Amino acid sequence: MAKRSNLIVVLGLAVFVIGAGATYLIAKDDGGSTTASGPKVNVLYAAKPIPAGTSGQSALNQGMVRSKAIAVSVKPASAFTDSSQLGGVTAVLGVPEGSVLTSDQWQQAQTRIGTITIPEGKTALAVALENVPGVAGFAGAGDKINIYGLIRPEFAPPSGTAKLIMQNIEVLNVNGATLAGAAGTPNGTGLVYLLAVSPAEGEQLVYLTSFQKLYFALAAKDQQPVGSTPGQNASQAIKTL
Repeated sequence: MAKRSNLIVVLGLAVFVIGAGATYLIAKDDGGSTTASGPKVNVLYAAKPIPAGTSGQSALNQGMVRSKAIAVSVKPASAFTDSSQLGGVTAVLGVPEGSVLTSDQWQQAQTRIGTITIPEGKTALAVALENVPGVAGFAGAGDKINIYGLIRPEFAPPSGTAKLIMQNIEVLNVNGATLAGAAGTPNGTGLVYLLAVSPAEGEQLVYLTSFQKLYFALAAKDQQPVGSTPGQNASQAIKTL
């Protein structure tokens, strides 16, 4: 009976020692983590998902952005640390909930709506077209279009001319307020395109939209420009290709 009591005591001591050792290791690990994390710094993060196109001020106003302290050692180099950094910028892509806000997620707004990036060396030209000549609602921001110029007969006798004048022109935006109800809808409303063009291309388009006519075609994303085309008039248009 005494031996059994001694065994119980020994087992109890063993359990106590193991428990004490585990507690010590946990405490040591916690202390090590605190030391490793080092000093803290406040950063801004997405308290809610931030959709692409959201201005920094809107994100702040709608409670999408909050501040939290993280270790300096894990802070992204381009992390936003102050709400003033969100002034005048717009989210380029959606920012997932919980993500630290960084400068590469945001861009300086170039327009009133804040979502347009005008390529270097280009200007943003608005061109209004009727539904069908304007690709019937199939083209949108980021697409490339080919542009045809149509010259009336009195300017290109005897029958006028149609000519491919520009290729792979980038569509920066399409005015959503005038979009047809569905892509390809017959007799839909007109479209207003914001196009990235050079100053010379802008002059050409301004002339043609003011005095002649344009027609757009949607180009494939990887389509390479073709060579110069011959253009078409009444007699050429009915020739067999």
